[in-house]
Amino acid sequence: MKQLLTKNLLKKPLTALVVYFSRFGFLPANLTPLGAYGFFGGQPWLYFASIIAFDLFKGGLYLGFLWTYAGFACYPLLAWLARHSKRRQILLLPVASFSFFLLSNFGVFWMFYAHTWSGLLTCYALALPFYTRTLLGDLLFGYGYLAVRELRELAFRRRLGYTIL
Repeated sequence: MKQLLTKNLLKKPLTALVVYFSRFGFLPANLTPLGAYGFFGGQPWLYFASIIAFDLFKGGLYLGFLWTYAGFACYPLLAWLARHSKRRQILLLPVASFSFFLLSNFGVFWMFYAHTWSGLLTCYALALPFYTRTLLGDLLFGYGYLAVRELRELAFRRRLGYTIL
């Protein structure tokens, strides 16, 4: 029992470290498990600690970064809303990605662009390639996590003799 408890206590910080190091250029820009970890990780404090540590180490703090952090907060907030429903998890993960896109780029607009409709539209248009990769990473890692979790449950039920279909 003590060994199982220790294993579970170590799993969450180790997952946060893997997510942290995944942002160092091993994957294409913005195609990371960060959003999926924020949504499915169940540890908002570790999630934010990994974001803050990365920003401090790599120089990710810029004028308007609080808007980006508000965007990051959408992942655990929407995950909390979807916590008991797989259907809601499937639907709200892309909503979290889109919310991050809207909030983080509003901060970029507010700090670096003219406060006009043209400036707003230009900012969001230039951010679309980054959003594409963010959404792809969130869906790849998030839905991948859901698929692995579902397969694990099916295998467990089958091992116990329950019918699968």
